[in-house]
Amino acid sequence: MISPLRGTSIAILVATQAGCVAPMTTREAQGVARERLVQYCHGRCGDLALARTQKIKGRWLVDFEAPRQKFTVIVENDGNSQVTIWDKSRDASGQ
Repeated sequence: MISPLRGTSIAILVATQAGCVAPMTTREAQGVARERLVQYCHGRCGDLALARTQKIKGRWLVDFEAPRQKFTVIVENDGNSQVTIWDKSRDASGQ
């Protein structure tokens, strides 16, 4: 017979592990991306506005607009993320 404490521990472990395996939602990806971008910018990027979010091959691409740059944050399902930056002045000049 399983003791009540052990049974409760197993139930909690299964519930937390199930949350880790579930696919990331759009809202979660946007949250991870915003946190990563705020950490990256340290307040130097200006106002950040969410532009669009799309899922491509199991990863999320979350685009943000700032006064002088465009940012894309790639968010993996495991929560890892990477920031890519484009300078708006170069986009306008065609270079």
